Amino acid sequence: MEERDETAAAASAEIIGLREQLEQSEAHIAQTMMRATRLAQVISVLGTRPEPGHVGAKTIERVPVELGELFFCDIAMVMLEGTDGLNVVGSWGIAEADLPLAPVVLPAVDAFLGDEIVRIGCAESVPRPDWLADYPLRHLAWARLTVGAHSLGLMLIGRCGEEPFETSDTTELRPMAYRIALAIENDQLNQRMLDQLALLHRLQELTTRLAGTIELDEVAALIATALVDEVRVVASRIVLTEDERGDANSRILVYAGTTDPAESDESDWHRLELDVAGKRFGAVEVLGPPTAESPAHETLMHLISLGALSLDKALRYAQSQERARRDSLTGLLGHRSFHETVETLISAGDPFSVLLVDIDDFKQINDLHGHQTGDLELRRVAQTLRQGIRISDTVFRVGGEEFCAVVTGLEAADSFSVAEQLRQLVTESFRDLPVPLTVSVGIASFPEHGASRDQLLEAADKAMYTSKRGGKNRSTIAGGTEQEPVAGKRDLGLALLHSKDPETVSHSMQVAILSVELGTKLKLDDCALDRLRTAARLHDVGKIGVPDSILRKPGPLDEDEFRIVKTHPVVGAELLRSWGLNDAAEIVRQHHERIDGAGYPDGLAGEQIEIEARIIHVTDAYTAMTHDRPYRAAMPRGDALAELARHSGTQFDAAIVTALVELERETLSDEANTEAAGIN
Repeated sequence: MEERDETAAAASAEIIGLREQLEQSEAHIAQTMMRATRLAQVISVLGTRPEPGHVGAKTIERVPVELGELFFCDIAMVMLEGTDGLNVVGSWGIAEADLPLAPVVLPAVDAFLGDEIVRIGCAESVPRPDWLADYPLRHLAWARLTVGAHSLGLMLIGRCGEEPFETSDTTELRPMAYRIALAIENDQLNQRMLDQLALLHRLQELTTRLAGTIELDEVAALIATALVDEVRVVASRIVLTEDERGDANSRILVYAGTTDPAESDESDWHRLELDVAGKRFGAVEVLGPPTAESPAHETLMHLISLGALSLDKALRYAQSQERARRDSLTGLLGHRSFHETVETLISAGDPFSVLLVDIDDFKQINDLHGHQTGDLELRRVAQTLRQGIRISDTVFRVGGEEFCAVVTGLEAADSFSVAEQLRQLVTESFRDLPVPLTVSVGIASFPEHGASRDQLLEAADKAMYTSKRGGKNRSTIAGGTEQEPVAGKRDLGLALLHSKDPETVSHSMQVAILSVELGTKLKLDDCALDRLRTAARLHDVGKIGVPDSILRKPGPLDEDEFRIVKTHPVVGAELLRSWGLNDAAEIVRQHHERIDGAGYPDGLAGEQIEIEARIIHVTDAYTAMTHDRPYRAAMPRGDALAELARHSGTQFDAAIVTALVELERETLSDEANTEAAGIN
């Protein structure tokens, strides 16, 4: 009986145990189903995008909340991989102030997980970030968010209580991590697709705008701005290596970005050449370029290609517009540009003058010597007029043999002096050429002689014909009769020297022309160029005091003769001072001084010598070497330049010799192009 009772009790206990196990299994199954159902809802939301371009940040933030509640945790956190490390994208139970603002790297967690997807353990054996050090966590679980071999980030859950994470928690957390990772990856892929579609749409809009834009500055601005907006470079700039005239001229066309260009070092800029059909015409330079082979780099290269085609088209258009504005024979701005300039100056209301320059008897030059010679004469006149004006003034070709100089800020009286200077410069420049040439000039000033463009041109034209009727080779101010050229101090000196030695005057004019060209290249200001022009034209005026027998001696000078010639800088300087030309006087006195101090008359050296005197010293020697002298024939220009180079740094200023070499190379190139144009 007792045995049956014991058997019944054991059976009853076993039934109770089985019932408890069944209840635990049912509870576990219910808990698992509940977790799966809630997680499925989260994953469903993660993979849904009701609005194009809507970022699922709020949805991802729900994941740690659900994980915390499902696994009865005190904290939960989701971190996703970024360019520079892990970024916290969602958390539960962690104060926002405790979360890191910048991306982080957790090598200890990577080592702890190893090849596992999920690992659990007590707080002492599981690594955790420093910013969670103040949280009293006793049990932690890390899960890797992985799809295939691609890791998207990490999940962390933790408990402060006694109850540890069980193996069953690990079993459930592993598929949850995979499903969450898969949903996040789908979300990211979907976002990238939407971003790519939006980018393609913006690029299509940019392409359409570029196709309808022809202005160079506007095209460059669109490209530079797109690089900042679409590629996310810090700054960008468009650099062209040729200008609207087709000349080599490196310049920054446009800049885009939020940083001050002055704050960046030139070495920080990444240069990408602009190339169309093998021709390079500029570059795009960017600060902070994207990494190679990244999607942003692909966008960068697409914009460079698109920009090259658009900028090439705009540059060609600008060059065609510039060619249309310029006279093809002389390179001067043409009739239309002249009218635009005059209208602009009239609108500004500031005084200016128009100098209408007409070549005397040009038809006879064409009839007697042919149109090819006439074209060469026109080019020489254009070049001479360009050399004779200030940098701020402009010369135009407005007709067959008519030119017009627009001089700003000058009224009639001052403009007459400029006109006389141009007229005399042309006369002297052509005096010793096979075909001598002179010009007549008419002067009209705004607003004195006209308030409109047509009134000014009519007044200047009438004044020019007054000069013609008065005997040609003279200048006339509008509203007056012809006036004899002003016998100024400079003209008096040249007239005196011409009566004694015409060849020296011709040499002086050539030196003056070359000196002004060289001074312009060396970026002398207008005042310095005026001093240089006057001093160069009169640098040998002191030879008035040198006997004719010495000046015209066919052979080399002896010591006594050379001692007499060496007095001419001092004599010339004293003459100029007596005429009130004190600045030019000092330059004339110094124009035979040498850099090494071995010159005359004062033995000055280096910077003690005025730069204008150093320029004349170089151009005087070069002009003398390249023209026939009484005692020897002219040297080839290349040999003369080599001779200057041999004495560079001792007799001559090295920087000025270098500038002259560059200037002569440019001149030789221009002459070659001119001859080719003439042949064609």
